[in-house]
Amino acid sequence: MEKTQLLNRKTKIIATYGPACEPVGSISKLIQSGADLIRLNASHGADKKTLSNVVKRIRAAETKQKHRMGVFLDLQGPKIRVGKFKEGSATLKDNSIVEIYTKKIIGTATQFQVDYPHFLKDVQVGDSLFINDGKIKGVIESVTKSVARCRITTGGVISNHKGVNLPSTRLSTAAFTEKDKTDAITAINIGCDYVALSFVSSAYDLIEFRKFLNENKGEKIKIIAKIERQQAIDNLVEIIKHADAVMVARGDLGVEIGIERVPRIQKQIIQLCNKFIKPVIVATQMLESMIESKTATRAEVSDIANAIYDHCDAVMLSAETAVGVDPAHVIKVMAEICEETDNHLNDMRRSQTTRSKKIFEYDSTAISFCRAADQIAEENNAAAIIAFTSSGNTPLIASKLNSLFPVLAPTDSVHVCNRSTLYRGVTPMMMPKKFKDIYRWTDMITLAVKEAKLLGILKKGDTIVVTAGIPIGKSNGINSIRILTV
Repeated sequence: MEKTQLLNRKTKIIATYGPACEPVGSISKLIQSGADLIRLNASHGADKKTLSNVVKRIRAAETKQKHRMGVFLDLQGPKIRVGKFKEGSATLKDNSIVEIYTKKIIGTATQFQVDYPHFLKDVQVGDSLFINDGKIKGVIESVTKSVARCRITTGGVISNHKGVNLPSTRLSTAAFTEKDKTDAITAINIGCDYVALSFVSSAYDLIEFRKFLNENKGEKIKIIAKIERQQAIDNLVEIIKHADAVMVARGDLGVEIGIERVPRIQKQIIQLCNKFIKPVIVATQMLESMIESKTATRAEVSDIANAIYDHCDAVMLSAETAVGVDPAHVIKVMAEICEETDNHLNDMRRSQTTRSKKIFEYDSTAISFCRAADQIAEENNAAAIIAFTSSGNTPLIASKLNSLFPVLAPTDSVHVCNRSTLYRGVTPMMMPKKFKDIYRWTDMITLAVKEAKLLGILKKGDTIVVTAGIPIGKSNGINSIRILTV
């Protein structure tokens, strides 16, 4: 991808790895088309050796393309599924009664098993039960120690291992299972930058998962909280406060709360994430038609654009790149939509005569300096803002200011560099030297500008606004701003 296109597009693009990405050179094509992060899906296999080889391919491709890539493992979570059926499937009729067990049985039109051991303890009379992404619906009418009876309100064909949602049931299970623990350790060992925790219900889930990661040498991995349950909506602010990033997982969310509520909740989540300075991803069915088609629908384009107008950090593709007919083309189409919308956002920003002074939940010196740098860049027609960072905090704040300017984030930490790939409008850069080995600020700026010129991001004569903390390399916030000509 051309660097001018990359800088014009602020919204980041996440591609899900799958069979369609296995051919030699396919990851390089994804990067060339505009991918910024790769999602690995633990629900479809989390073999350590296989995933390790995939990450090695991603790192080799990012080096070849000179474009940093983030990598995250999406954990399966406590997904509830039905058991096996006689002849593989059965038809549940409207208004019929079915018996649901936790013991292993062969399913029929009148009885089946679910694989959640606490099902009979957790469900209550009146609770809703959805099967196969809500295609089949029912209501629990009675519960005993051995069986629950459910009246089917919307029937259909049920087959082996289809998913079960219990939107009104408070589940007693933790958000991460034994499989998730094993997969999270794999993520640590293979060098993932983020881990996405599925079916988060409360801040407690995140606190416990953070503790688990820290105890297993995963201190540097950041947690993406997936919002896909009503309980998560009920505890949204506390979840956002404790998460490192948030995903609007619209698939299960739509099943759990009703698809008609998803747009409203999506806007609410994005607004809160921006208020609390947390990266936010919008996911699921963004270009669903392009799994099999070479063109997007008008509704899909509008859906993506509206997420960007609300200032999401990233948009995510799932099956479109994992099993689609042309993953690189899907990314290209997504990048074009993002660039057009981002340019329109810039136009709207330029036409604003007033700006909100209070957009974040709290104030800090770093926020004040980032605001000042953005204003100085605008008044001096700068080409870019350079935000040196040891922790990633400064470029994260800058990403939430709806700036007109690309934010270059030079760092000496690989972990910070990789996770900054998720931040809206931020281009992470690895410094050729450790900050501790650079003794003067002018030398640090010279090195960063040289790297940016080599990457084709800056050119001679460009005006840049530079922020950094003095002394160099200390993670205690920025306290200096300079205006320079390249």
